[in-house]
This record gives sequence, C-alpha cells and structure tokens, in this order.
Amino acid sequence: MWLMACACLSGSAAWAQGSADVAGSSDHERLARFPGSHISAYQNPGDTSYRLALGRMQRVNGRVTAGREERVQGSLTRITYQIPAGYSGADVFAHFSRQLLAGGGAELFRCQGRGCGSSNFWANDIFANRILYGPEPDQFYLATTLSDEEGGIAAYAVVYVITRGNRDVYAHVDIVELQGDVDEVPVTTPEALRLKLQQEGSAILPGLVFDEQDRLVDASGLTLLVDTLRSDPLLRVYIVAHLRAPGDLDTLLERSASRASTIVSRVTEAGIAADRVSAEGVGPLAPACRLSPCAERIEAVVQ
Repeated sequence: MWLMACACLSGSAAWAQGSADVAGSSDHERLARFPGSHISAYQNPGDTSYRLALGRMQRVNGRVTAGREERVQGSLTRITYQIPAGYSGADVFAHFSRQLLAGGGAELFRCQGRGCGSSNFWANDIFANRILYGPEPDQFYLATTLSDEEGGIAAYAVVYVITRGNRDVYAHVDIVELQGDVDEVPVTTPEALRLKLQQEGSAILPGLVFDEQDRLVDASGLTLLVDTLRSDPLLRVYIVAHLRAPGDLDTLLERSASRASTIVSRVTEAGIAADRVSAEGVGPLAPACRLSPCAERIEAVVQ
C-alpha cells in the first residue's frame, strides 16, 4: 500500500527545511525524508529505461557493471538529500529501509561497506551524481519492490547512503513507477530462479550481456544459472538468446544462436552435463517480455 509521509518536523522548522530544497523539487509521496534534511538534487525525467543494480559494483572487461542487474521501464523520480550534521549513515539508511519494506515490498538486494564495491561506480555510473562519492566502508544500498493496494508490484525503489570524506552524509533515492500490470520480480537467487522455472516454465537470466561483436562482456549471471542447475539435478533447460538489432533475419538468427551456444559452453565447462542444456537462437522473433527493454535478453526455458 502507499506509504504515508510522516510529519517529522513542525512549524517553522518544516518551513526552513523546505526552503533549502532545490527549486522545483519535492519529496516522493511514497517516502518521507530524514528529519531536518533538504533536497540537494532532483530529477523527474518521466518514462525511463532504468538500470536496476542487484549486485556489487565492479569492472568487468573494461565495463562497469553490477554483479546482477535488470533494465526496467517506468517513470523515474530521482532525489538526493543532504543530511544534517550529527547523524550517521546507518541512522539514515535505517530510516529509509524501514519505510521501503513496511508496505509489503520485497527486498531484492542490499549491501554495506566494501560489499557494495566501488563508491565511484555507484556515484558516477549508476546515479550520475558525483556528490555521492565517498569511502567504500561508509556506504549502504538497498533495492526493493513497492506494492500496490492489491499486493502487485507498483514500483521499484533504491536508496543509497554515503558518508563523504568530509563526513557530510547524503541519501539518494530512485523510485521507478511501472506502467500497467507488472508481476515479475528479477530473479537473484537459485531458489527464486528454480521456483520461477517451475511455475512459469521460463525466466529471463540477469547478468549475461554481449557486446556488438557478440562477445560475452558480463558473465556474472552464469553463477546463478549453474547453481540453479546444480540444486535440481532433474532440471533441463533451453538457453534461448534474443537479438533485435539492425540486419537481416538470417544474420540475427545466426548471431543469437552463437550467443546461446556461448552460454551453454560456459555452463558445461562449469560441470553441468551437456544433455541438460541446449542452445537456441530466435533473433528478433519473440520481442515481448514484461521487463523491458529486453531486445537482447537471454532466457532459460524448461525442456
């Protein structure tokens, strides 16, 4: 259900807080600010293809990536708060995380300190706000879903809290409100992937990204796939690669089949029997999926 913003400040204190906010900014109706904080940066670009980070930030083959991530489409609100002196990053993170999880939302990923990876990557590559850069031990991150009144997924939300080297504390919030009915949560654990395959027969695999030369530049999702197959020795899947890009149909089918074969090879190299995984490339012939954009997705489909 929608979270109600709490009246944390009163009278002149609340007016002073609001007067320090950047022009045109406001709190999101689903999340109350930390008491005494003010908005130092604000964006509301509307419909956006949002990069939802679900793992530790790292550099792989020259590309900055989360251990796992998804792309979701929706209306983005992006708010950065400066926190008043005297409060720790842990205090601020607890304030926001309690709200995000109070209304029936699901926790997708959280990290703290060096477990989050480079703060530079979070600040510049994920949130595009250099003020959020600080020492790695002093950072917190949480990604969740937000529920609607029927218990479905209405939005995705993330909060990132950093204490900078000068001890200033900032909290950054991204909320992506989804359009239409969305009931798919990105799979991030072997248990979740196995359950989704059992219930629906297929699942988009996160953390598998190819470049324009069809080289696998992000293989972080292989561990999830291999661990899922190991956890259920009877599970057999097709690895289906999709590719919607410039080019004729035959070329796209060939390229997508090559991508699927690359995944299958890596899975069998990890010890999974070859008769349990088969490669299929469908090019642009199956364009629809609920998490979008998904023109270059890799799916597991139960045999």
